[in-house]
Amino acid sequence: MTQFRKKPVVITAITFDQLVAHGTEQCKAEGRESNILNGMPWAFSYNGHPVTHENDGCYLIPTLEGTMKMGRDDMLITGVKGEIYPCKRDIFEATYEAAPAAVDTGIPPHQQRVIDEKAARDGEISRLAAFIDGNAMFTTLPTNEQARMRRQLDVMRELSVILGERIAAF
Repeated sequence: MTQFRKKPVVITAITFDQLVAHGTEQCKAEGRESNILNGMPWAFSYNGHPVTHENDGCYLIPTLEGTMKMGRDDMLITGVKGEIYPCKRDIFEATYEAAPAAVDTGIPPHQQRVIDEKAARDGEISRLAAFIDGNAMFTTLPTNEQARMRRQLDVMRELSVILGERIAAF
């Protein structure tokens, strides 16, 4: 059987109480205070999706798979395409971890990609150079394979130089 790993994706998630607060703020901002009963908003939208009160411990959430219930112990996830869906807290905690806060470097995204690419290539160059220069296994490889790996290292170093020149021109 083929195995797969979930790609690292940053998602947004809120608790039941945060959803209630969102709905309450939305209803008040729209002048629909009568839509709030017992401190619970009855109908509002979240990220463009209609959310409906079922009872004080449950909201009905429209998902791609149909309407699902979100309870007090659930998390509401916004997926990579803007879809929303509830997730049981234990499954959420086993699947997700807090993402590091994004730092605004002031660098445009297309330039940041070049900087990130150079950093990644430089790491690969270090690992390949260490293998060629310091791993006894390298000397056991066929001569033509050793030559290809040395050529690969040269090309990777040239790419790093070009990326460095691009960065210097920013």
